[in-house]
Amino acid sequence: MVDNLGIATLVFVAQKAGNCSNAGGRFLEAALWRLKQYWGWIAAVVGAILAWFAGFELLTKFFTSQTAISIAANVYVVVFSIVVVGVSAWRQWITMRKERYANITPILHRFCHEIRDLHTYILLQEPNGKSVEEYKEFLDHCKIIFGRVLDQLNGIFISITSTHCRSTLKLLYGTEVVCVYTLARDQISKEKCWRMDNERVAKNHDPLEGNHHLARLVDPKQEAWHFFCNNLMREKDFTSTSFSAYDPKHPGIYHSGKWVLPYRSTIVCAVRQGPFDLCQRQPSEVLGFLSVDSESRGVFEERWDIEIVFAVADALYHSVRAYIEAQNRAQAAGKMPQMELSRP
Repeated sequence: MVDNLGIATLVFVAQKAGNCSNAGGRFLEAALWRLKQYWGWIAAVVGAILAWFAGFELLTKFFTSQTAISIAANVYVVVFSIVVVGVSAWRQWITMRKERYANITPILHRFCHEIRDLHTYILLQEPNGKSVEEYKEFLDHCKIIFGRVLDQLNGIFISITSTHCRSTLKLLYGTEVVCVYTLARDQISKEKCWRMDNERVAKNHDPLEGNHHLARLVDPKQEAWHFFCNNLMREKDFTSTSFSAYDPKHPGIYHSGKWVLPYRSTIVCAVRQGPFDLCQRQPSEVLGFLSVDSESRGVFEERWDIEIVFAVADALYHSVRAYIEAQNRAQAAGKMPQMELSRP
């Protein structure tokens, strides 16, 4: 029995040693991976420290009598070192930027699931002919799912820009005077803005013509389907009804002075369907706008980030259209007030 106990003890100790060895191996592998990723920065820091220690000696060499060959050699060493450090830093910056875009792939997958589920929910769960409360619950559930999609989109741009961002889905309503209203926001900005959003709809505060950057996306003659600006404070004659929503005394157009909006950079893409090769007679139809903005300036990459917002806006088109049609049927059946009717 003692032998069995001793054997069991040896097995237990061996397992613990094996676990420690595996943990140590994983730690070493992670450390080597980190070293490989950031060797350029490490080399730059070491080089800067060595240069600081050798700086006075280098100056002494330059300002004492030397032959031309010696001076040329010193200049060559200094320039070559600066170039190596600069190239290493540049390559590391490019690698980090690529990693940021690679890291959003799982989030893209998740919000594609949300968009698919949203469309299915609208098609299957619309409460045709039921009570006002059931219609209201259905539309509220749709807004919740739209909000989840915007949360995922917001997470993407927070990851890419490392700044606080907001995502918003706006639709059109009205016939004689077309206005814009916020259908959904990401959860954080929704908690801050939901009361103001409701007041803006009740007062018809946001006519489309008062937002030139949005009106341009609806005009078929313009053929412009997005608006991009990395510094709205420098955008010439930027006009928005949001100015007076945040500051009632604001004239609605920015030239200079105090900036009252909670964002300074923005990307806006139209949620639309246009003609394509198999349906060339299909008229262009804009249902609304998907926007992502940031409180910081110069954070978006025009080449890549516009395409991300466009991809989500296009994916949302059929879900938004199905929601609008359900909303119209609810209004026609007297299940909701006229002011919430989206422009078909």
